[in-house]
Amino acid sequence: MSRLSLFSSSHNIRRQRRDRLARRVIAAGGWMVLVTLGLLIWHLVYVVWPLLYSPSVQMQQQWPLPTQAKVLLPGAQANNQPALLLNEDCQLSLADPQTWHTQAQFPLPCSTRVKAREYLGSRYVFELSGEGVLRIMQLRRRGQDWQKQQRASFYAPHQDIGGKDWQVALSEHWYGLAVKTDKHWAVKWVSRHNPLQSHTQNLPVSGKLTLLPSQNFALVADGNKLHLFGANQQSYTFDKPIEFVRTFADDKAVMLGLEGGEWQKWSLVNEQGQFRLRQSYVKHQQQTLLDLQTIPGKDLLILLTEQRQLVLLLGTTGEILLRQSLPQNADKVYSVGDSLQVWDSKTMQRWQIRDADSIVSFESLWQPVLYDGYAQADYVWQSTTANDEISAKYSLVPLVIGSLKAALVALLVAVPLALGAAVYTAYFVPQRLRNWLKPGIEMLEAIPSVVIGFIAAIWLTPVVEEYLFGLMLFLLSLPFVMVSAALSQRSIAKCLPPRWQTGWELLLLIPVLALLLWLCLSAGNDWQPEVWNQWVGNYAQDSQYSSKNAIVIALALGIAIAPSIYSLAEDAIYEVPSHLRQASLALGATRIQTLSRVVLVTAYPGIFSAVMLGLSRAFGETMILLMVTGNTPVPDWDLFSGIRTLTANIAIELPESKVGSIHYRILFFTALLLFGFTFLVNTLAELIRRHLRRRYQRV
Repeated sequence: MSRLSLFSSSHNIRRQRRDRLARRVIAAGGWMVLVTLGLLIWHLVYVVWPLLYSPSVQMQQQWPLPTQAKVLLPGAQANNQPALLLNEDCQLSLADPQTWHTQAQFPLPCSTRVKAREYLGSRYVFELSGEGVLRIMQLRRRGQDWQKQQRASFYAPHQDIGGKDWQVALSEHWYGLAVKTDKHWAVKWVSRHNPLQSHTQNLPVSGKLTLLPSQNFALVADGNKLHLFGANQQSYTFDKPIEFVRTFADDKAVMLGLEGGEWQKWSLVNEQGQFRLRQSYVKHQQQTLLDLQTIPGKDLLILLTEQRQLVLLLGTTGEILLRQSLPQNADKVYSVGDSLQVWDSKTMQRWQIRDADSIVSFESLWQPVLYDGYAQADYVWQSTTANDEISAKYSLVPLVIGSLKAALVALLVAVPLALGAAVYTAYFVPQRLRNWLKPGIEMLEAIPSVVIGFIAAIWLTPVVEEYLFGLMLFLLSLPFVMVSAALSQRSIAKCLPPRWQTGWELLLLIPVLALLLWLCLSAGNDWQPEVWNQWVGNYAQDSQYSSKNAIVIALALGIAIAPSIYSLAEDAIYEVPSHLRQASLALGATRIQTLSRVVLVTAYPGIFSAVMLGLSRAFGETMILLMVTGNTPVPDWDLFSGIRTLTANIAIELPESKVGSIHYRILFFTALLLFGFTFLVNTLAELIRRHLRRRYQRV
């Protein structure tokens, strides 16, 4: 007896040890899940948080300017770019930007006048000789040596240019040279790709000239009038004289400074084939503008005012981000990456812009913005641009609309299929048939989404495009056929053997639906050329029609998420206590009445949770949407337009984004939005399920 007690005691000890070990392992696994979730949230917030910062500037260094030279272009040690100087002895010098140690010299005739410009990272020198010949030279480094390579040369529009004011400009396709006479400006445009192609504009005004080489336009501010010269002349009158005119880097907008410190941004807009200037915004600042610079690829303007203040301004919205007083009488500013160089006649300073990669506003993310060149404010996602001079556009509205549209149209397909199948297998069919149907439907959930997306992109998209009218007819006629089948089910079941009257009779509906589909597709082939193609053609002209539209997404994504909704809803319906069904039937209720008033009411919390989880799955789906949609970020609820979703956008652009850039942080912000949406939907589903369960627990 003692041995048995000892054996029982040792067995209990071992069992308790195993229980404690299992409890600790399970608890550790649970805590690891929570810690992993917390780390995920922390990392998302950590990357996104700098978007809330405001930019600031800090002076890094100050050094004197050379006394016997004029700074044409400052340099930067960060990218090993020397400063470009014009010495008093008519030498063009390349010098260290801080020590002014000469790296290269190029002699020039003293009668030659020189200007310099930087375009897309390359530096160009414009040499205008006394004979009126303009030579355009590009500075290039070969090993340790610098060379001047001539890119073009041509005569000025007027040969007699001695002492007269002149302007130069260049773009991707054109060189521009303007010479001022007593009463007008003469502008000559020469093609960069074909120097023999040129044309001259004679402007009948002599005010402040600004060239727009990307458009072959010229702006002249004369008193309180602004003249735009292009295909034809346009004039704009202001209440005050214009004191400052400067174009943006892409030549699609211009900043005006009026007397009294009023700043106005005007954008070029194409209206029915004719470019016009349209006002974007007005800022009343009581400060006169001296200079304007942009940072390539960023929607940021650096303004220098006569009161010696640096002003950082969002170019699209006009929101002022920072004002910084300068300790010297600076009159010029130049941007090099995220640093600024400010100088006067004696000293130069280098200022660092902090948090320059976090320059974004709530308005640009969620509200329509009037971008340069756009006829009206719009939601635009365009993270890549033609060149570095154009700033990207980061409106999240097209992506959110795309995700919601894809998820909702998928539910329109998935919910009827999943709930109908769940009611059928959980309530109507015999147990023997349910044991075959339920695992078969749930097996569809094991199909990888990339396979479904591949099939939808290669096979389904062309089929939907070819038989779209027939499929629409099928979807419209399907409810009527199903209702007719339900009304005639009892009559048909009486004609069948008893063993086929317990749910098997619905299998006869499969050939009926196949026949209906064949009839609709056949009718669609006959009517589509006359009616549908004409409608689609007119629709495509007025809208952004795409063959990879929401119809294809509804079919592919709806079929993908239907098994998960079915599995949860079927379990909820099947687990309704049998005594509730039997009590309802015993009181004389029909099977349909029992289903609608007892079974579905009791299972409603589980059904609701299944639908909400299906919505989360559809909202977070990636591969199907990546392969099926046209990935066009269109802010439209139209079912026939293209779609780009948040998940597909992250999959496409995150591998190519620069770590720490605005683009990178906004992509993580969209990931945070995805997490927040799914977390909110799942939490609400659980809370509503508990509420409904408490409400119906007494049924």
